[in-house]
Amino acid sequence: MKYILALVFTLSLLACQSEKRNLSEGVAIELPNTDLYEPLESEATSDDENYQAALDFINSYVESIDKVEILEFVKNSPLASEKLKSELENMVILAWEENPRLGLLANPLFDAQDYPPNGFELHEFNSPTGYVIVKGIDWDDFKVALQLVKEDGHILVDGCGIVNIPENMRIER
Repeated sequence: MKYILALVFTLSLLACQSEKRNLSEGVAIELPNTDLYEPLESEATSDDENYQAALDFINSYVESIDKVEILEFVKNSPLASEKLKSELENMVILAWEENPRLGLLANPLFDAQDYPPNGFELHEFNSPTGYVIVKGIDWDDFKVALQLVKEDGHILVDGCGIVNIPENMRIER
């Protein structure tokens, strides 16, 4: 039954695509160079290199939001951890199983329906925990929480919005 629902969800999602395109159709998402996020071995490593991964991830998403579906973006992002990818996929599938007409009622990466069209800038970074709070450019009151992790020597986004972010760390709406 789960496989049938997943298949129906996938087919419905693909059938509803009016203007959005798949990456395989030639729409290239410009993602940042992940080599920038390899931790340096010197003591001169700055926190700037760490939180920049979060900014690049969320701003790349804003730039591609009208071109690519959320799940496709995250699955193809070199800045997203495997945990973020699988948790978002589970969240999307569960939402469509629970309500096939509406699916997700809000964007889980923004934890909202709207978003700042000019992107985000750093609001706060907690280096020991890896939590980053970004705020909207020209939308100072719109904030999103992200969490960074180091995997295989790279800094990756492991949580964003409501995906892999504990309730007590989420931004109140």
